[in-house]
Amino acid sequence: MADAPDLTASWDPKGEAMRLWGADPCGGAIAAHHEGSAEFFAEVDRLRYDQYAPWLRQAAEFGAHQGERVLEIGCGMGTDLAQFVRGGAITFGLDLTTRHLGIARARLELEGVSPRLVRADAECLPIRSGSLDVVYSFGVLHHTPGIEAAIQEIHRVLRPGGTFLLGLYHRDSAFYWLNTLLVWGILHGRLFRDGYRRLMGDIERHDHTDALPLVNVYSRRQVRHLLSRFSAADVTAHHFEAGHLSYLEPAVRGVSRATLERIGRRWGWYVIARATR
Repeated sequence: MADAPDLTASWDPKGEAMRLWGADPCGGAIAAHHEGSAEFFAEVDRLRYDQYAPWLRQAAEFGAHQGERVLEIGCGMGTDLAQFVRGGAITFGLDLTTRHLGIARARLELEGVSPRLVRADAECLPIRSGSLDVVYSFGVLHHTPGIEAAIQEIHRVLRPGGTFLLGLYHRDSAFYWLNTLLVWGILHGRLFRDGYRRLMGDIERHDHTDALPLVNVYSRRQVRHLLSRFSAADVTAHHFEAGHLSYLEPAVRGVSRATLERIGRRWGWYVIARATR
């Protein structure tokens, strides 16, 4: 049901993605601080790495690529890209959304580096073959209708032995099956009233637009298949919150972070892959 993009001639998923994140930058709902200020970025970091995904710093290997050429596909506001900068990497960022790139530029300038950013499509990378050590893309490629083409391009631009770090939404997760499909889709009737595409599209935050982005989910097996051209791939799952159980949330409320992380390795909302070219 959710394995392949649901496309029609009248729906432009890339245009809808740009419309969504042009209106509501990903991770940017920080009302207490002016967008682009040092205080704004500090709060974005706190919410992302301390509150939302404390496991991400390790999974993304921010500090493990000193001196290497790292490209982030879908760099958003430059939040993760800045962590690679702090780890000593030579960074490049790519995104479809102009507003994202403007915020990312401000972020990298605050980090003291010259931004190397380009507006481009992951399915056709404007990059020389074999020129990168690492390609990183977290929470992005499940929004592109041509994920196979994008991964082929990533394979092309990596040097032999280079690393691809990928994060996608996980089909075999509590959030997808219980919260999204069962509770919101069936019990609340949204699957029948609004359809699967809108049910999934509304997973993304919509404060200032009715945009309808493509949102796909992938099992571990499907991710391994997507990465079959790579020489090796390690695939894991991460990110479980009590709220992913919807009405059953009180049953796990107050459990330790370590316990949540253990549950996340089976039922987490993100499937994470580390592949070698």
